[in-house]
Amino acid sequence: MVESHNFVDILIFLLATVVAVPLSQRLRLGPVLGYLIAGGVVGPHGFSLISEIESIHVLAELGVVFLLFTIGLEMPLDRLKRIGLPVVGLGVSQIVVTALAVSSIVILAGYPLAAAVMIGGALAMSSTAIVLQVLNERSQLRTRYGQMALAVLLLQDLAVGPFLVLLEVLENDGGVLTAAVWPMLGMAVLKAAGAIVVIYIIGRLLLRPLLRLVCEARSSEVFAASTLLVALGTSWVTEQVGLSMVFGAFLAGMLIAETEYRHQVQADIEPFRGILLSLFFTTVGMRFDLSLTVDSLLLVAGLTIALLVGKSALIMGLSRLFRFSIWRSMRLGGVLSQAGEFAFVLLGAAILAGVIPAELGHLVILVVAASMAATPLYITLGSGWVTFLESRETARYARLGNRTEQGEHEYRSHVLIIGFGEVGRLVARMLKAYGTSYLILEMSPRRISEGLALGEPVFYGDASLVSVLKAAGVEQSRAVVVATGDSSATLRIVDSVRSSRAALPIFARVRDESSATALRKSGITDVVPETMEVGLRLASAVLHDDRKEEDTRDWVT
Repeated sequence: MVESHNFVDILIFLLATVVAVPLSQRLRLGPVLGYLIAGGVVGPHGFSLISEIESIHVLAELGVVFLLFTIGLEMPLDRLKRIGLPVVGLGVSQIVVTALAVSSIVILAGYPLAAAVMIGGALAMSSTAIVLQVLNERSQLRTRYGQMALAVLLLQDLAVGPFLVLLEVLENDGGVLTAAVWPMLGMAVLKAAGAIVVIYIIGRLLLRPLLRLVCEARSSEVFAASTLLVALGTSWVTEQVGLSMVFGAFLAGMLIAETEYRHQVQADIEPFRGILLSLFFTTVGMRFDLSLTVDSLLLVAGLTIALLVGKSALIMGLSRLFRFSIWRSMRLGGVLSQAGEFAFVLLGAAILAGVIPAELGHLVILVVAASMAATPLYITLGSGWVTFLESRETARYARLGNRTEQGEHEYRSHVLIIGFGEVGRLVARMLKAYGTSYLILEMSPRRISEGLALGEPVFYGDASLVSVLKAAGVEQSRAVVVATGDSSATLRIVDSVRSSRAALPIFARVRDESSATALRKSGITDVVPETMEVGLRLASAVLHDDRKEEDTRDWVT
């Protein structure tokens, strides 16, 4: 039985979400800010309707894990390779320069070197959860600048391990930096690199056979359980070797992205990710103290603005050094300007270890929470300003007759083929002959293996699920061809496609005319009954043979 106070907490959480998120969206502030506001109102510093933050936050962190797992599903290794060395250089330099800048300010304020280093490291990181969620809401995650932001965030996650090792050394040495830190940091880096290599090799060798074996059981529950096992198991392993859980989740998603099962996995994980991620944002909002005095509130507000503006300027300057365009540099500076969820872990541990004075640590934690809460609005305002400036610049060049730079969005017009039997293969062959791109969804492991052996883009997925269709890009496709032949399954698929894109052309094959009639009533674009096709081909063959006989008789005569 669920304890009554826990049940009440859940009800309060749901009620706050139902009220705050629609209100935030109506004000065009985005759902993330709605979750943060809801957390601040019901949390211990608001109306104290929910007081147990830490127990909820442990569960909420899984939302960030699943978020990075789904991002990894969209980032196969070949796409990751295209990010380029300049972005890697930007990520590394951003961490180092930001940490040094913040540490210098803390030292000038009169605090010890160890405390300054910990605070600098904490504020150098950005919020993976908030940044990726905001980019996803704005359909910018697949743009060039969105991919660059993701790469920088992943590099920040890799830096978590060294900072945790550094904190352990400081705790053992009484909060004083000594030369002993360098061998330990080097060992931590080697251990992390070895773990990544081992996970990648094992994943490439075992993951596809494991998922194929699970698929043969034809149990959606077992498949979903295996997905959770892969995501959480890899996250646990990376945490054990000093890396963050979210990096392990991304690595697991990237490995599955190399297989034909990624679309079904993405659909299975989406419900877990959504509810847990919303819980994470709400718990972040609970950390913001709404009962501060006026003087404290002004101090937190001033430090938050200084962090957002200063970090934006640093990242923008570094981006320009790596020869990125002024507009892309401004966008990167704005989207990565806040502190992240890792700061809560690092600062909390440093306070308990006595490395950071408690009063200073709690002040910085408030600044971190405030910067995360301000991020959606900050990005919205900043993006609008950058877009305005960019449009003016584009218009000026257009008047001069110069060629303007093309946008970052790429329109993907492909045909989605459902089923890879004989008919599906024939459709794919014809589309390939005419140079039309396509993607195939299939449920049979045998047919998937055969298709992959032929070099076809065939993936495992239940096309009757809207989430699977969206993962396969139905919203960007030009048409859907249902080649299964099962009339009941075809009807379900048509309903799911129509709920995703009402006007998308859908073509299907069925076994007889009665099934074709039912499909025509469902609003399908065109349907080809097998009986009609066979009858027409037979009639054509007979007539063609008759014409040949007549021609022969005429010639003989």
